[in-house]
Amino acid sequence: MFYTGESGVPFTWIYSGDINGDNSANNDPIYIPKDAHNASEIVFAQNGTLTPAAQADSMEAFINRYPCVAAQRGQIMARNSCRFPWTHYMDVAIRQPLPTLRGQHLIFELDAFNFLNLLNKNWGAYPSGSTNDPFILIRQSFTGGNDLTNGAQPTFRYSPNFNLTNTQNASSNYRLQAQLRYTF
Repeated sequence: MFYTGESGVPFTWIYSGDINGDNSANNDPIYIPKDAHNASEIVFAQNGTLTPAAQADSMEAFINRYPCVAAQRGQIMARNSCRFPWTHYMDVAIRQPLPTLRGQHLIFELDAFNFLNLLNKNWGAYPSGSTNDPFILIRQSFTGGNDLTNGAQPTFRYSPNFNLTNTQNASSNYRLQAQLRYTF
């Protein structure tokens, strides 16, 4: 039996799109509003069937779900101030020698990789996405212009379906391997 527990990698929630005008997209930490319903702090654009008010509600729920985010209300998020969750893996191997005949050996082996996920589908999850691009806010446009000059304010689409962990990938799922070894 092999167990591995790893602390989560630090990351920063960032905007998708260039917010600060440095001509580099996807590197700007998000501003955490004191109140996501306050249009002087953040403006949401229509996002499919999600109204701006529904996106503000989702943003508030997101802020309250992550203590590393809630602690930074009213400021630009500090780099690497959040961490992905701990990951836990356990691999199990069972070996059973079978009756032998005249010096010949037969061994049956069963390996279970990510055994925790075999026990419970929510265990053994591996963080999804890159630690460099956890987008939660996507810049849509600007109010009153096409950039931050002349008092224009960016409008955003909130991405409520982003999850830090995902069990729908090969690393998060258990795998079984059986083998029969014969030696003479």
